[in-house]
Amino acid sequence: MDYYAVLELTHDADAEAIRQAYRRLAKRYHPDVSKEPDAHRLFIRITEAYEILSDPIKRNRYDLTGSSPRPGTAAPHRQKSYERDVRNYQSRARERAERFSRMRYEQFDHAYFDTAMGYAGPKMLGCLGIGIIYVALIAIVLVTIETYALPEWTYGFPIALLLSMVPVSSWISTHFDLWHNERQRRRRST
Repeated sequence: MDYYAVLELTHDADAEAIRQAYRRLAKRYHPDVSKEPDAHRLFIRITEAYEILSDPIKRNRYDLTGSSPRPGTAAPHRQKSYERDVRNYQSRARERAERFSRMRYEQFDHAYFDTAMGYAGPKMLGCLGIGIIYVALIAIVLVTIETYALPEWTYGFPIALLLSMVPVSSWISTHFDLWHNERQRRRRST
């Protein structure tokens, strides 16, 4: 089977193109959302193709067998071993595809495409943003004090900002987390 053709790609597609093609096709053919009579079979095929092509080692082995449209094959003494490996990969990929086909599409999409970084990334960026705002505020206050030659007692403002950083940033971070969690929950439920 030409896995590249299954995903509507050429053999020189990069990892991101493979991921995008799979996500697009999985959304179209997942049995939970597709009305096509052969949606289940098509979903199994595209999931099998993705499972092989998304892993660099599996893809390399597949590309070195006669099934791949990519020019070139493995050395004769490795050919049978690679073909056996690819058959094992195919079998495991079909099993996973069957399991994914029985899930609701939202569950499948969340389990397969939501990464830890996709969940934690916005939270980490939010915390970083809070820190940057604090540093900018302190810098503005210090520059203002120096520029306008304000009295020494005004140096208490940057110190107050630093002291308030922990409780205020904790409060902001907590509310940002609550907002982000609610947004993720709504996204999965639609």
